[in-house]
Amino acid sequence: VSNKFGVKNMKKIKVDICFIFLVLTLFFCTSPAMAQFESEGKLNSWAIERVQRNPETEDSTYSVCKIRVSKNNGFDRVVFEFDAGQPKYVIQYLSSDIYETDGRDSKIKIAGIVFMLVSIYNIGVDEPFPCKLRNYPKKKLDFPSLMQIQSGAWSYGIWDFLIGVKDKKSFRVQELRNPSRVIIDF
Repeated sequence: VSNKFGVKNMKKIKVDICFIFLVLTLFFCTSPAMAQFESEGKLNSWAIERVQRNPETEDSTYSVCKIRVSKNNGFDRVVFEFDAGQPKYVIQYLSSDIYETDGRDSKIKIAGIVFMLVSIYNIGVDEPFPCKLRNYPKKKLDFPSLMQIQSGAWSYGIWDFLIGVKDKKSFRVQELRNPSRVIIDF
């Protein structure tokens, strides 16, 4: 009787240790991922540093409806418009002309001397959404700063866009509502 009781206790201890290990692994693996979604950088301010936002709304799936570009007095503008709400995003200059996605490095093949990566999170592709990005200006642009925009990879709900510009100059990020938009000025 005591031998069976000892074996049962050993199995329970093994299960408990496995459970504790699993919980600790999940905690340490997800902590850096959660930290990367902290809001960082200033909105409505000219800077060179990365800007990222994690709106305090529950996670939803979004779709990119439109991408527009315009040449304005003193700056060029890119507008990303969404169907509803404000998705998580990261906007940053890349340190080279190499774009890394899914563990592979690719040379960027759009017009530009410096490249910006715009990563938009929680983007659905297969679901029926009120809007879908059908067309956007893909050709080389004759703007003072902005040279070209290209869709990058879509992976695990993150859709990347590459923007080629003439120089690494300050940029400004703004958020607008009705409709929901993220605006980048160069």
